[in-house]
Amino acid sequence: MKYPYKCSRCGACCLFETCPAGILVFKVRKEDHCPGLSFMGEDEKMAFCSVSYGLTGLVPIGDGCCIKARAYKNGVEYDFATLSPEMKVKAVQQIRRKIQ
Repeated sequence: MKYPYKCSRCGACCLFETCPAGILVFKVRKEDHCPGLSFMGEDEKMAFCSVSYGLTGLVPIGDGCCIKARAYKNGVEYDFATLSPEMKVKAVQQIRRKIQ
């Protein structure tokens, strides 16, 4: 599958929904937060999946952004997938602060 927008490794996809591999490995529901998701690097901006580590193809990390979520700023609606990598990271950081 080809994605029109590059993956920014923001972690939104894993934060919003646990993938089939995460469900199988961690015995959680799709709606649960995936225990395999962590953030690393400068200011913990880069998402990391412990399930896919070293297992290319198991989890499509880096393939591209396909999130169909809507994002809002100052009353303007944006398609999440079309946001710049920097904006995606900032949005996910805000979401993470709210759910922690």
